[in-house]
Amino acid sequence: MAYLARAERRRSIVEAAATVVERDGLSAVTARVVADELGGSQGQIHHHFASTDELAGEAWRHYAAQQIDEYEHEIDGLDAYDALVLFFADLVSTDGDGHALARWAEANAHAQQRPLVAKSYVETLTRLTDVLASVLAGDSDAARARTAAWRILMLGVGLAGLTRITEDSPVPARDVMLSAIRAETD
Repeated sequence: MAYLARAERRRSIVEAAATVVERDGLSAVTARVVADELGGSQGQIHHHFASTDELAGEAWRHYAAQQIDEYEHEIDGLDAYDALVLFFADLVSTDGDGHALARWAEANAHAQQRPLVAKSYVETLTRLTDVLASVLAGDSDAARARTAAWRILMLGVGLAGLTRITEDSPVPARDVMLSAIRAETD
């Protein structure tokens, strides 16, 4: 592993950990897995992070920021309905598997037990809520749009979590999500 300044090394570790989150989920972020992804040693990971929770929190923050940035770029010029369908595509497309939103559901579960992950999760969830609120706002009340964004986001995260548990949902997640998107955009 080539020499990098401390900040650069830490950043490269976070980027490797975010890759692990995207590919395998937040549960897979361990010093061993991230070191393998980075091509370095576990000692290097432990040198830069006080705990795996600290690393997981930073990895989540980086992963989520990338996802939100990509989404903001993709929705440019879309109306609210199409922008929400795009964000919730995992749940509303006929071939969707809930993978991307399942990452948010998994982070939610980790956040309930790991304070450093919770901090990152709440920060990114707040940013995502702001983005979805701007999609919904149009000419309407900003506070109402923010509440609607939060409501639809929590529904989507919950449904994504359910898709990880069972494929035999009492009501198809697709139907529930599309109904919610229509209700929020009409």
